[in-house]
Amino acid sequence: MKIVVDSNIFISSLDPKDVFHSECYPIFEKILSFEIEALCPVLVLVETTCVLRRRTNSEDVARDVYKNLLAVPSINWFDTTLAVAERACLLGAKTGLKGGDAIVLQVAEEHGIALLTKDKEIKVKAPAGILVFEPKDLTA
Repeated sequence: MKIVVDSNIFISSLDPKDVFHSECYPIFEKILSFEIEALCPVLVLVETTCVLRRRTNSEDVARDVYKNLLAVPSINWFDTTLAVAERACLLGAKTGLKGGDAIVLQVAEEHGIALLTKDKEIKVKAPAGILVFEPKDLTA
């Protein structure tokens, strides 16, 4: 299964103290075991690394997160080109979502696949043609 994965899924998966850790970690395990192929804008890598740096107050942890996520073969990282940014701007203008959320949603729209997120605002505001799932939808 291919799915766009939002940064909050990785953050919750990699932070055992996160309230959604037990819900999100099984998704990360499915990514590691190639049951799920993740498509992510590089913004997700940056957001995940920076949030975990702030939560742990450790540069070493952040560096390990970044390097290890880059090494996962079932995660495909997509550059945010000007063309991607333009499409995300249009989605953001249409939906009222924040910039980062519009970029993640744009990847789902461009590839015609669902988005996996814990962000309720994205779920509510996503255009009708874009499916948005939560981890419980994939593990139930």
